[in-house]
Amino acid sequence: MSVSDGTGRIFTSFLGIFGCIILAVLVPLVPLGLAPGMAVLSVLCAAAFLWHRRFLPLPDRGLLLALGLFLAWTGLSLFWSVGGGKASTGFFSFLYLWLPALVFLSLMALVPADTARRVARWLLLAAALGAALFAVELLADQPIQHWAAGPDKEVLDYERDLNRAALLQALLAGPVALLLWRLGRRVVAGLALFLPLLMAVDSTSQSSVAALVGLIILLAVAVLSWRVAAGLVAAGVVAGTVLCGPVAHWMMAAGLSRAAWMPDSFRHRIMTWDFVADHLGDHPWIGWGLESSRAIPGGQGVFPDTGPLGWPVLPVHPHNLFLQVRLELGWVGAVLAALLLLAILRRLTRLDPGIRPMAIALLGACIFTQCFAYGAWQGWLICGMLFGGALVALAGRVKAPS
Repeated sequence: MSVSDGTGRIFTSFLGIFGCIILAVLVPLVPLGLAPGMAVLSVLCAAAFLWHRRFLPLPDRGLLLALGLFLAWTGLSLFWSVGGGKASTGFFSFLYLWLPALVFLSLMALVPADTARRVARWLLLAAALGAALFAVELLADQPIQHWAAGPDKEVLDYERDLNRAALLQALLAGPVALLLWRLGRRVVAGLALFLPLLMAVDSTSQSSVAALVGLIILLAVAVLSWRVAAGLVAAGVVAGTVLCGPVAHWMMAAGLSRAAWMPDSFRHRIMTWDFVADHLGDHPWIGWGLESSRAIPGGQGVFPDTGPLGWPVLPVHPHNLFLQVRLELGWVGAVLAALLLLAILRRLTRLDPGIRPMAIALLGACIFTQCFAYGAWQGWLICGMLFGGALVALAGRVKAPS
């Protein structure tokens, strides 16, 4: 059953308006606003469909089961978490961000082809505007941010805003290129995939460069064989879950934290990962509890010989998905998180062949990025990934020209 009639007009309006706001404003200028923006978009579209059809399409049952088990364990971990009120806030953010977004993704599979083409054109114009605004911010020392910000905003906050926007631009480059490809704009699709790489290289965000390079490489593999690409992603999930601790110790023992050729931010991460790996055995099965990374004993200090200010031992979170899940949720949570990721991957392998390679590549790039970029539970980044998935799903409803 497709979205049609009055529901179609309302749904299309919500999708077009809020999708354009996300791509043209939030992604390049207000990355932290992506979480509420995606939540509002998901809820309004779901409400419009429910009001008219009196039901909501549910995601894949296996995916729902895996998500339910993971959410149940994270909720249970609140009873022993040392993360304080941040733990409860984090858990409830899962509920109001992830669940409506999954319903929204299911709704995207019901959009009629003509509606999908129309909305795709709006969103592509918004994406072009967003990319232009990001280029202005990047090349002209963030004039819009300086104009809009208050006098108390620090220099480091400006850099963080730009790095967040760079990473979102990198992750969304693939879905935007796929929409262009499905609309028959093959040359422009290639430019949309590679031009953001040039902007990412010009920024200070190594994460955005790595994310887009990883996406392009995995996409090339998936185009040749989606099974090989899916196998690589699955192997990465299993290896990250099992080997994150030993790999962290190996990197430290190999002297990579002292390598002069490596960026200071990554050298800092290696030192933090080594510290976290030392504490994976404190509560190996149940972990320290959700959002407890900031309160781990010894994590509030600084590493010696790291400059006058010192590098924090554990700066809020480990900057690694697998280490953070193992530290906070133990082996039980890590296995459930791995099952959730594999359930998502399994669902993607069953998509239409026209969008399957990009879907698998996007998931792999998201997981790869979370191995060194931001915290595992960053709402703005998770919603950016989910919105990227929604664009891929929308592309699946656009009939590619023959």
